[in-house]
Amino acid sequence: MYNSSQSSFPAQFVLESEKTEEWANQWVNAVVAYMSYTESPYKNSRLNDIQNYNIYNGNLDLEDFKYITEQYGMSYPARMVNYPIISPKIDLLVGEDLRRPLDVKVSTTNKEAVLRKEDVKVNLIMKKLTEEIHQEFKDSVGIELPQVTEMEVPEDIDLYMRYNYREMVEETAQDGLEYLIQKYNYRDLFKEGFRDMLVTGKEFFRIYDRNGDPFVRRVDPRNIVYEINASSDYLDDSSWVGEERYLSYSEILDEFRDELDRDDLEELSAMYQIGGYDDLARYNDPFDWIDYQEGQEVKIRVVSVEWKSIKALKFKVSENKFNPERPFMKQVPDDYSPRRNEEIVTRYVDDIWEATKIGGKILVQARRRPNQIRSVDDAGTTSLSYVGCVRNNTTGRSVSMVDLLKNIQMLYNIVMYQIELAMARSGGKAVVYDVSQLPTNLGMDMQTVLYHLKTDGIIPINSKDEGNQLQSFNQFQQIDFTLSNSVQQLINLKLMLEQTAGQISGVSPQREGAVGQYEYVGNVQRSVVQSATITESLFYSHAMVKKRVFERVCDLMKVCWANGKKASYILGDGAFKFLSIFPDIKLNDFGIYVGDAGKDDAMRQQLQGIAQAALQGGQATLLDIIKVLKADTFSEAEHILERAMDEVKKQQAEQAQQQQAMMEAQAQASEAEHQRTLQVEEMKNQGKVQVATIQAEADMKIADMKDDLARDTSDVAHVVKNKQIFLKEKAQNDAKANLSKAQSEAESKEVSPQRKKRIQDIIKNS
Repeated sequence: MYNSSQSSFPAQFVLESEKTEEWANQWVNAVVAYMSYTESPYKNSRLNDIQNYNIYNGNLDLEDFKYITEQYGMSYPARMVNYPIISPKIDLLVGEDLRRPLDVKVSTTNKEAVLRKEDVKVNLIMKKLTEEIHQEFKDSVGIELPQVTEMEVPEDIDLYMRYNYREMVEETAQDGLEYLIQKYNYRDLFKEGFRDMLVTGKEFFRIYDRNGDPFVRRVDPRNIVYEINASSDYLDDSSWVGEERYLSYSEILDEFRDELDRDDLEELSAMYQIGGYDDLARYNDPFDWIDYQEGQEVKIRVVSVEWKSIKALKFKVSENKFNPERPFMKQVPDDYSPRRNEEIVTRYVDDIWEATKIGGKILVQARRRPNQIRSVDDAGTTSLSYVGCVRNNTTGRSVSMVDLLKNIQMLYNIVMYQIELAMARSGGKAVVYDVSQLPTNLGMDMQTVLYHLKTDGIIPINSKDEGNQLQSFNQFQQIDFTLSNSVQQLINLKLMLEQTAGQISGVSPQREGAVGQYEYVGNVQRSVVQSATITESLFYSHAMVKKRVFERVCDLMKVCWANGKKASYILGDGAFKFLSIFPDIKLNDFGIYVGDAGKDDAMRQQLQGIAQAALQGGQATLLDIIKVLKADTFSEAEHILERAMDEVKKQQAEQAQQQQAMMEAQAQASEAEHQRTLQVEEMKNQGKVQVATIQAEADMKIADMKDDLARDTSDVAHVVKNKQIFLKEKAQNDAKANLSKAQSEAESKEVSPQRKKRIQDIIKNS
């Protein structure tokens, strides 16, 4: 069995049979002892971190200022209070980090995913090369050949594959990460973590499975102990990490309810119901496990430890006749006895263990840590669930912004105390008055003398005392109690400390918005840019922590969502999005790209100006500009503006086509009108020709008709003439006959004159 008597920490590399609950308990006890050791680096670092947070929060320890406030055993008429010059600078940097966009992109990095992307690129190139051949074959034969891929070929395939192409599993992982960011409010977590870095120089998180989702919890740097390689600033490279927390009874039940049995619950209830200091001896020996204060809720100390161990895996090697260079390997138990001619190889992999002790009595989760994240291409390496950064760890000691400014803060408070003290001492001018000169023989006391001094401006004195003895005359010297020149010197010292704090921290007054009345705009801009350059290393360290957190979250997705995941979440613009995770997510490794938030924020602000210019130039719409202003990242704003400009170009092209079509239609209409005019003219001409032809024909017909009419008329006239001659002759003959008859009758009978006349008229008329 394992013997820990030679070292305070148990061995990490032990046999599997020795990795027992007792071994885990020894690890927890070793970490607790390290935390309690007075001279341990953790103890000194923790005290420094606590002091830094007290300074940041404005909590002064008046014992540190007794040499100023009580020099002669008596307190002065002034108060020592905190006038923060550190907090505004830290809050400014935290606010700038909140304003910076959280630009995170997920990409697959395992070998199989790279091969898939190369296949897609080759298919696109093949399709581009064979498009003309396929089209010629279709035109000549009429049969369409099958395409290599259904994807549309972009103009620049290399550029498309480098920046735009994304696999479905990458889109799924990206959606899953955005879902977790929204659900668990990662921005707030990173805000608190960045404040930890500025105050203590350390920023820590723990990523683990909680209720089936990857969960991120901020770890207070005042409560963690670790062992990091001296050549690294990141907690990922630690061989072990211990964390202590003081939790209430309900918090312990919420977190460890599945790990506690009935005896543990009874013990936990007894801890929570401690009634006095006498009961603490049962738990706080030799280490403190219960925080008991009269009138306050009992807090129970919970210590969680994770450490790396080494696990030996044995494999039986078998020949692979299909690929001799890659033989088959089958894992066998540690106690496996190889047969003759069997080849056994041993591989060593990281093995993470964990254990938690509650109140010094209850040991839970003493086990090999579940959900150990391993790479598809490198299954032997895994990391602890803790992620973080210790700034300047490679140089020996972490130095935070509060560490740089705490002495200036103390001097600043002292200067403000001295100014207040000078103001308390200030007053008008005073007179040195010899009380022996009081005119007591006149019945005056000091109050009466002060009354005449105030009302009459006269100080009555008696230069003689009883016995007529001549007394020395008081010169009534004056003492000036008004504010002296030392106050102005203190104010100058105060301004100097403020300027020094800005120079040391890198946060200039111009960056805080304090611009002088006569400062030039260019000088202010250079000061702000220089200040941002000085503090950019802080943002870079924080961005690297974000990157490691996101990488660990994406890796944990493969385990938590191995069987798929269905959910939904609301986007920033109020839209509703569904999350659908497929099981193939577990077959890939993911890499995280975190954009340069400072550069992206500056470019996003410039892009907003470009967007307004695009709006004025008609290259974007007002709705697109609103989307650009609401965009969280520069990439998102860039894509929005790019899509808007493409849409405007498309609309302009459509409008140009419509205008071209309208012009063509107008031209066609003009041509048609011209053709109609020509047709009308031709019709008119044809009409004229036809009219002329008809007229000619009519004239000819008329002429013929006239000739016929003339002939007919001549014939008729001849006939009429003949008839007239006939009739005339007949009439003459008839007249002669009538005349002869009349004469015969007349002769035979006398005729009256009227009858004769009538007969003559008839003959005449005929």
